[in-house]
Amino acid sequence: MVMRTALTYCLLGISALCAWEQSDSTRTPLDHHWRPELISADSALALPTLPLRSLDGMRTDSSEWLSYSVRYGLIQAGEAELRTEKGPDYDGRQTLRVIGAGRSTGALDWVFKVRDHYESHVDAEGLFPHRFIRSVREGGYRMERDIHFDPGRRLATTEDAKGTRHQMLPAFCQDLVSSFQFARQLPLDSIPDGGMVEIPTFLDGEVHLVRARKTGFERIEVKAGTFDCWSFKPVVMEGRIWKDEDDLTVYVSADRNRIPVLVKTDLIVGSLRLELVAQSRTPFAPGAQ
Repeated sequence: MVMRTALTYCLLGISALCAWEQSDSTRTPLDHHWRPELISADSALALPTLPLRSLDGMRTDSSEWLSYSVRYGLIQAGEAELRTEKGPDYDGRQTLRVIGAGRSTGALDWVFKVRDHYESHVDAEGLFPHRFIRSVREGGYRMERDIHFDPGRRLATTEDAKGTRHQMLPAFCQDLVSSFQFARQLPLDSIPDGGMVEIPTFLDGEVHLVRARKTGFERIEVKAGTFDCWSFKPVVMEGRIWKDEDDLTVYVSADRNRIPVLVKTDLIVGSLRLELVAQSRTPFAPGAQ
């Protein structure tokens, strides 16, 4: 649970940043989360195909590796990484493969072994997902889920142990990982302090309106170095994990790379800290993108 919380809410925290410049004309008045109606395979195939978007000025020309330590209180609980590389093509559209992975380490690994893998194939021009893969290994718990997005039909097809399900989504709805890539392309400096952002994100068969509030600017020192950062507070649900909806803070580097530098949160029991310890970036070879 600790590792899943660290990795999932790091990604949720990052994804909440990406909705700042969503056009009001594309938004639907939704509750904080809702479950899209299931449709048949025949109905899914009959949906009209709409144009795909291409966004200007996207910086998708390099691979990247970000490494994090995960601490639960004073305990070194695990490691996490975010990795971006060239992905497969979908109907002639190039993608980025963006991977978030977490694993337990040290004594925790003997008691409760964790190996979590989240992977998204993100359209390089439009920054929306084509496929999302989730593999969870936590103690005795196992979960494999593969979601194929058809962005033209606004459709998600989920395959897991429960079978195959088709659901219609809002236009260019993100997954947990693709939101991370989208968020980093936006002019985050234009968000005023106190400004609230939100984005529809498809997770566990539901569309969640992931929300965050910009809270200021700080200089943050971590093992990877010292960074000037914007701070954001993703709104979380009080009760089972958190005491207060503002208990999670994400610090994002205030530069063109928009690196998540530090994620920290107070839980009902203990605290969690995910800290950047190393990074690297390599331009793609000519013609690779």
